[in-house]
Amino acid sequence: MLVLSNNPQVWDSCQIDCERIEGTPREVLYRALDLVGSGEYSLFAHPVAGNERLLRNPYRTVVLTQTPAARRRIPQDRQTAFINRALNKAEDIEYGEIPAGTHADYATVDFELFKTAMNSAENGE
Repeated sequence: MLVLSNNPQVWDSCQIDCERIEGTPREVLYRALDLVGSGEYSLFAHPVAGNERLLRNPYRTVVLTQTPAARRRIPQDRQTAFINRALNKAEDIEYGEIPAGTHADYATVDFELFKTAMNSAENGE
């Protein structure tokens, strides 16, 4: 597994390979798109975990797996479509407009979604 994140809470707790992305959720999604598009990685969970309203969250964590094409539950083109859809929606968001006092809350929401994905991985889901 490979974790892509711009969330320091995830960086500090990650027990597996974690790529620290400096920047907005768009940079995290672009990196995920590159890796999934290469065919080497697959999405472990949808890139918009929770719901689409959470796209405004200035923190994004995406978990990828190295899954051979023959064993993928979702074809590569659908996975890249999921990421592109998230990117299209994220392009209109001004992450600098997030009130400063809410960043820790947003980081915690993203971290909790990450922990849920990791629990699913540990339970073989």
